[in-house]
Amino acid sequence: MLLDTGFQINQPVIFPEHQRGWWYCDLVTVADDGDTVRVDDHWIDVIVGPPDHPYRVLDLDEYADAMASGDLDAATGIDGLRRTQKFLDRHLNRRHDTRRDSWPDFPPRAIEVLAGLPFDPLWEVLDK
Repeated sequence: MLLDTGFQINQPVIFPEHQRGWWYCDLVTVADDGDTVRVDDHWIDVIVGPPDHPYRVLDLDEYADAMASGDLDAATGIDGLRRTQKFLDRHLNRRHDTRRDSWPDFPPRAIEVLAGLPFDPLWEVLDK
């Protein structure tokens, strides 16, 4: 979780072999409900591949539909769009840098320490 922009990032194990190591990023809200922390997905997703591959923004149409139907109020919708732009600008957009050999800050340096931790998929933990 990148709490400053409200994006959850992960490397799905269900991606096809040619996309192993790619990232799936979701716009989310996080709510502390006392003994439970709730994470709600807010439609907008970003798929990030290697630096020489453009990232892809998904589901803006679903986000707009949620706003149009009232499932997402205007203030929350505006906030989500601003947080998405902040995430893209901070971590993926190159601005004036035309080199294609790296993303500005992706995966974010803030999670480097997490990348070195051992990984136990939930289904393996449940089987123990």
